[in-house]
Amino acid sequence: MAEYKIHHSTYDLDSLLPEQKARVKIDQMLKDSGWTVVPRDDFTPDAVNAQAVEENLMKGNLEADYILYLDGKAIAVLEAKREENKLGLEVAEQAQNYGNILPDWVQAWKTPLPFIFLCNGDLLLFKDMREAKPSYKVIKKMFTPKEIVNLAGDDIKSQFAKLPALPPVGPKGLRECQFEAITNLEISFKQGLKKALIVLATGAGKTFTACTAAYRLLNYMGAKRVLFLVDRNNLGKQAEGEFGTYKLTETGNAFSDEYIVHRLRSVEKIGNASVVISTIQRLFAALTGQEVDEPDDDEEMEHDEDTPGKQVQLTGNVLLPSDFFDVIIIDECHRSIYGDWQQVLTYFNNAKIIGLTATPTPEAMAFFNKNRIVNYTLEKSIADGVNVPPRVYRIKTEISEAGGTLNEGEKVTKVSNLTGKGQNQKQKYDKDYTKTELDRSVVVPSQIETVVRAYKDAIYESLYPEREKNWYMIPKTLFFAKKESHAQDILKAIEKVFKDEFPDKKLPEHFAQLITCKSGNSNQLISDFRNNKDFRIAITVTLVATGTDVRPLEVLVFMRDINSEVLYTQMKGRGCRTIDDDKLRNVTTNANSKDFYYLIDAVGVTEHEKSMPTPNGGEGRKKVLSLKDLLEHLAHGEVSNENLNLLAGYLSNVNKKAEPEDLIELNELIKTTAIKQICLDIYAAIDPDNKAFPEYKDINDPNTERKALISALINNVKARKKLLEVNAGFIKIAVEETDKLISAGFSKEQSKQYIDSFEKYLEENKDEVEALRILYNQEKVAITYSMLKDLEKKLLAYNNQFKSEFLWTCYQTLNGESGKVKPLNKETELGVLTNLIPLVRYGYKIDNELVSLKRRFGSYFNLYCGQAWRKFTPEQVEIVQQIAEYIVQNGCITNIELNKAKHDLFIKAIPIFGADKLNSEMQTISKYLFYGKAA
Repeated sequence: MAEYKIHHSTYDLDSLLPEQKARVKIDQMLKDSGWTVVPRDDFTPDAVNAQAVEENLMKGNLEADYILYLDGKAIAVLEAKREENKLGLEVAEQAQNYGNILPDWVQAWKTPLPFIFLCNGDLLLFKDMREAKPSYKVIKKMFTPKEIVNLAGDDIKSQFAKLPALPPVGPKGLRECQFEAITNLEISFKQGLKKALIVLATGAGKTFTACTAAYRLLNYMGAKRVLFLVDRNNLGKQAEGEFGTYKLTETGNAFSDEYIVHRLRSVEKIGNASVVISTIQRLFAALTGQEVDEPDDDEEMEHDEDTPGKQVQLTGNVLLPSDFFDVIIIDECHRSIYGDWQQVLTYFNNAKIIGLTATPTPEAMAFFNKNRIVNYTLEKSIADGVNVPPRVYRIKTEISEAGGTLNEGEKVTKVSNLTGKGQNQKQKYDKDYTKTELDRSVVVPSQIETVVRAYKDAIYESLYPEREKNWYMIPKTLFFAKKESHAQDILKAIEKVFKDEFPDKKLPEHFAQLITCKSGNSNQLISDFRNNKDFRIAITVTLVATGTDVRPLEVLVFMRDINSEVLYTQMKGRGCRTIDDDKLRNVTTNANSKDFYYLIDAVGVTEHEKSMPTPNGGEGRKKVLSLKDLLEHLAHGEVSNENLNLLAGYLSNVNKKAEPEDLIELNELIKTTAIKQICLDIYAAIDPDNKAFPEYKDINDPNTERKALISALINNVKARKKLLEVNAGFIKIAVEETDKLISAGFSKEQSKQYIDSFEKYLEENKDEVEALRILYNQEKVAITYSMLKDLEKKLLAYNNQFKSEFLWTCYQTLNGESGKVKPLNKETELGVLTNLIPLVRYGYKIDNELVSLKRRFGSYFNLYCGQAWRKFTPEQVEIVQQIAEYIVQNGCITNIELNKAKHDLFIKAIPIFGADKLNSEMQTISKYLFYGKAA
């Protein structure tokens, strides 16, 4: 029986009157063609751009069945009749009359209304009143808003000053947050705003939203070319793939079948492309006619998000006109491109600009004039089930928490950051190092190994105890390293720690790999990590920290601290993406589902506040010359006060931070003076009060006194090279240093948050949920399987992390040291439905210990059997015990349920208790097992 909706109510078609039946069909016909059907009281000029308003009020208090509106202005009338009506002359005259009597307070594109439609649910007629001899024609389907605009011609089309009519974005195929983003974006553009910021949590589908926006801009809104700016080259390839699979089009064909999508190589190859995908660096190179070096786009950033970079100048002959792009979509727009690259954006001064990010910075908010059209946070996405939440597991070692000491005489390997060359030596003096210096200036291999070993030991003991222990199938894991050399050290530690689990004590070839800018084809490596079973652990610095989609990823290991809130949120976003169960099992065969991800914190990254970059719009920032470039400028005679002051700053920093032996060697190379003295002489010379120091005017002047200040350094190539090496610093590898594990376990802070929320739910629902009511009131009532399933369902609906095993772990994290919480036996006590009973009793503070019912089964069952009147033979005890074991696992059941679940057991139980008493006896057994005694 077909059902239809009329004014948000559902009816069975057979129960409707003939005219209502026609209206149902006409409503659907309009909706299928992209019109939103609304009662006249619900008409809104900005909410949607193409509306069919029902019972539209006309002059003389008449009502037209439908008036069609585009962007708030009437353009057509549609007269609806029942199917039996043949749509004759009388109907035609009625409709044409409506086209002439629109109220004066209603806007119209043209009066009388140019287009008339007649429909009885099956037959659809159309007349264009602008024709010399207008007549009705049969049409097969209702015109779309786009077709109406095209049909209207220039006399009406030209009136669409800012935004032509377009059908409303349908929620089908879109998440609610994406629907909101597209709807608000089009309203924003309609209001004349040129910039819009879309904030969608990682995993919420920013690129899919961008595809939808681009399609509608091109197909309905008159845009000719869209520029899609991505953050890195591999994300460009990812975006190109998404455009290729996007099918929310009018035809159902892929986006790239409807429009040409081009990843930028050169200006000449753009051709007729409607969508151009590029990094902003690649675009700048193409605009200025420079060579584009493919690998450079994926170079890793060793700095925070708000670190100033090189400001570019778009001058001279630019190879594309400024009106070439109508729309610019900036993915990951939180990046600091607004100062360094702003000229590239503002060059296309007529383009509308759409920003996409999960982490809006104040700078991004300022650039988009605070026009944030949607704000879908990570917390909201987790609550909606779009993303999964983290579970924090903390690893602490003595050195990672407090640092350590390189002792005099200890063997170390000293490696130059500049050259990569190392030499073995003995430490010449005691040197303390802090935890922040760890893996930057001091590397302790045993510390890295201790962390990796703690992670390895936790995989199947604490993190995934329910999974089959298969070392070839450990959860896909991403390590975040501090820098390239640290990533290499982590890889060595992984090889050492995991090798014992494999034949010949050797890791499988692709088991653990680096994904950094020096690892070769990073795009292929990311694809392999996403799809291949044999690639289980990846180590990166920042290359996989943002934007990259690896849905099967289940564990993030932070071995670098992060101070930037933006970067930290982006990095966590790598783990939070959801994945279908079958797709997860395709790459991790021993997994069941991904309901959360683990954040392994080995540096305290979860334990301090992060900072947001300060907006400055890029104003006044100037690139500072590196020491290498500065020495070259000075050698060529550019000895301005600015350059001399910069050199003095570098020398002062080296003098403060260099180790004594390096400083002695550097000063011996200079011979005539010391770098400290050169520094002091420069500051004295350029002091504003020193009127005797000659002014710098031109590089071609002698500038003798200025050059003399620095000649001892500049004229000594060996000294300059040594200065560069000392400035870059050294790493000391403490091969003999040992580290010890302090603790490894779940975060107490996060566990407390979950437990507080759980106990709040218990308190608020103690009268609403039957199992909670019984337990709270301490009634000695057998809790049934259905009661427990109801409680389980409601807990998960309240918070999808409220699985009994996880809540048990949270209590264990908080109270395990006291001995009050007994850990669940992973072999026998995981996945037991009745674990909810002791959890709730402990949460209500009824019990002062948290112990599974299965653990107490033996003593409670013996107590039940020991009652004087229960005389069981050994054979009967075995049967009753099987019944009791089923109850302690699943809750109390009826004889009907026992017969269905355990038919053989049911048959054996009847002679022992009798069919009439089996139900009551199972109630008694349940009370003993759940409470230790009967009521």
